Amino acid sequence: MQVVGRTNERDVWVASKDRPFRLNELLVMEGHSPETAVGEVVETYSLNPLVPLVDEGSPYLMGPEIVSALQAVGYELERDTVYLGKIRVISELFYPVKTGSRARVPDFTEVADLLLQAEPERSMALGVILGTETLDPTLPDYLRHLAPLFQEGKVVDQQGVPFLLDYRSMQDYPHIGIFGGSGSGKSFGVRVLIEEFIKKRLPVVVFDPHYEMSFSEPLLPDLPPGFKESFDSGFQILTVGQDIGVRFDMLTEGDLCNLLGAVSPLSEAMESAARAVLSKKDSLITFAERLDNLIGLLENNEADYRQEFFSRGNGPEREREWKRLKVLQNQVGQPASLRAIRWRLYSLKREGIFHEAGITRIEEGLRNQQVTVIRGSIRMLRVYASYVLRNLYGKRREYRDALQKGQSAVNFPPFLVVTDEAHNFAPKGDHSSPSLREFREIAQEGRKYGVFLVLASQRPALLDETINAQLNTKIIFRTVRSMDLSVISEETDLGREEIRRLPYLPSGYGFISSPIVGRTVAVRIRAAKTRSPHQDNPFDELEVMADSRISEFRSVLVRYLPLNETYINDVLQELEKRGEPMSRAEMDSLLEQMVQKGELVKDENSFVTVFRLAARD
Repeated sequence: MQVVGRTNERDVWVASKDRPFRLNELLVMEGHSPETAVGEVVETYSLNPLVPLVDEGSPYLMGPEIVSALQAVGYELERDTVYLGKIRVISELFYPVKTGSRARVPDFTEVADLLLQAEPERSMALGVILGTETLDPTLPDYLRHLAPLFQEGKVVDQQGVPFLLDYRSMQDYPHIGIFGGSGSGKSFGVRVLIEEFIKKRLPVVVFDPHYEMSFSEPLLPDLPPGFKESFDSGFQILTVGQDIGVRFDMLTEGDLCNLLGAVSPLSEAMESAARAVLSKKDSLITFAERLDNLIGLLENNEADYRQEFFSRGNGPEREREWKRLKVLQNQVGQPASLRAIRWRLYSLKREGIFHEAGITRIEEGLRNQQVTVIRGSIRMLRVYASYVLRNLYGKRREYRDALQKGQSAVNFPPFLVVTDEAHNFAPKGDHSSPSLREFREIAQEGRKYGVFLVLASQRPALLDETINAQLNTKIIFRTVRSMDLSVISEETDLGREEIRRLPYLPSGYGFISSPIVGRTVAVRIRAAKTRSPHQDNPFDELEVMADSRISEFRSVLVRYLPLNETYINDVLQELEKRGEPMSRAEMDSLLEQMVQKGELVKDENSFVTVFRLAARD
């Protein structure tokens, strides 16, 4: 292999008669002064003597200068197949690579500083660096078996150099973006990343709108020795409205307005009225009752409503509440604002967001250095994320600020925030989104307080631009839409070659663009150790459901064979008693299916239809 054609300090062409080049493999080019140069193969070609070499109208065929260079160094293009690779130099050079230099596959030690940013114990093993399979013979033992791969339904050993992300460098280069279309391996990549967070005992809050982030079930029943790992002590799952929520009696005026505004934006009059009506330590019941009483007072004759008010109770406390209503009567203006507040309040209540447990268990999870998975509908999580992040980020910021001022403060740990469907939480151009402000604030200022984002989305073009620009590390899986490709091109250092490959990447393959690494790296994500509850093939599930249903039907039917109209209702009633209710139409369909399979024989005449068991050979 040797360097041919015109070169510079960045791009080189290498030719070979003996072997094709492999995308992303590393090559050392000798003879460069003062040191050897290391490059990565970004394009590969095979020049066949039967195919025209030069076509100025096609970007995929060689230019005349490359053809001339090959001929000048002795390649007989009319007779031999020649392999050509375009190399992107990744070592720091100040002079162009020398034409005619010999190229070869390096030993691991020659390129270790370009491939590793930290030792395994201080980093996260996310996958394997593509093109490094040739380095396997010289790879040290401590770097083996860190990133097994999932292939053809089983876990196989690592093939190449593991990609190790130095998570401690997030202090300087915060926030991670994970992008990829449906079926690209994006969710698989998020799972692997969270598994690494659990192993490193990092405090993490995960918003899970798809109910898939559970880490209890192993990927496969039989995993290789040393690969299986239990994550049960490192994570907890909490559902909004069941395990956690918002404690109304702990709401500040600002919290209340933010929650109400999350349902639908508040006018100035509404916000002013909500702040005025809320009393310290109000419960949901007392606040709602005060709203109702104030609306009643404003819409009715005062004397008549006073009589109705005291007919529901009397005493000093009741008298104080009446005086408060009288004061508020002159502060809140029109009852329409109060009705709008009441509608938003009951919308939140219907969503189940108010819960006496509040966010205590989330805070406990962070202090215990666990991953806390928060589940709920996307609509609820958008509202709840706003409240949770404002409180958690506020406590972390207060703690750090107090330390800087030399004041005592309650310890509150640094943490990460992970969410899929990030474009729903922080949408581009939608300033009414309830959680946008919190995500944007963390994206811009979270680094100095030790709060970091990991945002996954199928549509990076729909993610808020300010936040997108702050995602220093981006993991890019297969992406097809031109708008998304344009954003990726602008926000990463992916070259033309990588952008062109993105729509065709296999599932689980991607590019990692990060200043932590210093260059774009092509990777294959390692096998996850756990599986999603949604990982089963739905068509397999459909077959199991159909088999189970017909099996249950068969166990009842056999007692009534031969079956005629007389026993139809008896069969249906017994199925209902067993908890498998079935309509007459469904039963007829199953009978016909059993006839088609040869299990039953159908005898028909003008008077009766009878199903009987088919004779066996």
